[in-house]
Amino acid sequence: MEPFEFEMFAHEILSRLPSKCVGRFKSVCKQRRYELSSSIFSIIHSRRMYNSEHRKLITLTASSIYIDNLIGGKVDICQRKSISFPVDTPLSNLMILAAQYGLLLMCIQGPSDQLILWNPTTNKFLNLCHNKPKRFLDIKVDAVGIYLDSLNDVKILHLQRRMDDVVPRVFSMNTHEWKTLTFLKGPDYASLLYLWSNGTLCNNVLYFASPHYWAPHKSYMIAFDVVSETFSKLSIPQFTHVVARQRCFLKIRNVLHMFVVVKTQDINVKLFKFEDQGWLEVSSFTNPKSISFELCLNNLGEKGAQSWSFITDWGIIIEIKIDMKDLQYLQDAETFQGLYNVPIF
Repeated sequence: MEPFEFEMFAHEILSRLPSKCVGRFKSVCKQRRYELSSSIFSIIHSRRMYNSEHRKLITLTASSIYIDNLIGGKVDICQRKSISFPVDTPLSNLMILAAQYGLLLMCIQGPSDQLILWNPTTNKFLNLCHNKPKRFLDIKVDAVGIYLDSLNDVKILHLQRRMDDVVPRVFSMNTHEWKTLTFLKGPDYASLLYLWSNGTLCNNVLYFASPHYWAPHKSYMIAFDVVSETFSKLSIPQFTHVVARQRCFLKIRNVLHMFVVVKTQDINVKLFKFEDQGWLEVSSFTNPKSISFELCLNNLGEKGAQSWSFITDWGIIIEIKIDMKDLQYLQDAETFQGLYNVPIF
């Protein structure tokens, strides 16, 4: 088969097959393995799988990394398998920062944090901090995100916050080089009174929540347009009694949503969606309960249709009871239970 013909065959047919079937085609010969391992094919294949009912759920704990099949929005724990991380480090040091295009952006926490781009299907990885200064990444204050540019180049955005200054850098998978962008002018963007979230990609925009520790009314979010590679500042839902870091982004049907925990006489969780540059309340839940991460993981495949769990910026797991209407809405979310370290790919 001629190279061009095989490329069409791969992009239009093989990209629609599960990873196991693609792996069999890779074993035909070295040339086919090379062609099916290209970044273009990987992106096309991950996009096809992303819209498939048969997707994978990866769960990172302090002792294991599990992969489960996600069928019709439900976890099939009967075929769970354990995989190894390709870098020799305690799993307790690992944190999943972002998941996009079948790739996971990982942090190895330590005296010098390391940023790792990992493909769990092929087990290939790339250390994005290689040959960089010791404090190039500080996961406690920095923020990151994954996006795809108009040339199908996978890029990693790193927002480095140091000495009251924000330095945005972008890594290109095509060139394996970093370039520096221009950030917004104004005060407080790098202040440690703000704890930025990692980026959530919706409609060619990466969104970063930036809640204030003590003054919720000062909170905002940063939007990064991946086409123009420019930044803007936007509002987030404002409440007098909101706990400053009790917020959580999620994406539903490619629309940005946010959980907000509000403390009045009762504890309320409100779900908002971002439309026309403004926030619209979708649902409200009264008196949620806090549970531990370990308990939530133990019940991952058993919770049924009665509850939804998400993790706040404080690291607290909030569980809310949902009815059938909310269940139908939330099951289209592109995160599983809103939990950190439990992404879909």
